[in-house]
Amino acid sequence: MKVLLLALGFMVVFEGIFPLVAPELWQRSLERIAQISPETVRRAAMLMVICGLAWIWLLTSYI
Repeated sequence: MKVLLLALGFMVVFEGIFPLVAPELWQRSLERIAQISPETVRRAAMLMVICGLAWIWLLTSYI
């Protein structure tokens, strides 16, 4: 449970770095993402989830 909470904390930190460092660029990026079709966003998100799960699986398999 502790590892999961730490991972969520790191995720929040990483998600906050981009808008902290470059808020205007972050807003423009969000505007562009809003123009993409929901299906394309869904596919990109699915790819990210698969890559994340593969990364976790690899790390836990070899460490």
